[in-house]
Amino acid sequence: MSTQSKTMPMIDLKVYIRVVAAVFSISSATAFVLALLRLLTPNLFYLEPLEGSNNVLHYFISGLMVVTSAIGLLNSCVVMNRSAAKNTGRNITTWLLLDSLFETTRVVYVFMFEIVIKSRGPLQIYELLISIAQYLLDSFLYCQMILKH
Repeated sequence: MSTQSKTMPMIDLKVYIRVVAAVFSISSATAFVLALLRLLTPNLFYLEPLEGSNNVLHYFISGLMVVTSAIGLLNSCVVMNRSAAKNTGRNITTWLLLDSLFETTRVVYVFMFEIVIKSRGPLQIYELLISIAQYLLDSFLYCQMILKH
């Protein structure tokens, strides 16, 4: 019988915060690029041109995603570059709350484009797969961060 621990390996909280911030910043940067691409070249995400309220919804939700992913990216970059002494308590809570704002917007973004607008363009499936994978990874790290913090 092995005496090896069945729990996750212990990583110093200061290092773990920086690793999670790096993963969150990659996720935010990817979402920013994809939302900006959707905003500037909608023909890559839709087979038919959008009309009426779908067009308004497209620009509103894409713009919202660009703004929140930029906030998420900036927020995670600040956490990565801030001294370890300042990455405690209220600062970590604020960082996690702002990241949850980004993740909530990402869920709304995917829901609106998949269910409401029904986008079916050439890049749509790639954006969906990337969003799902990053959301699951971010959610796991978010929960681990709450437990460690």
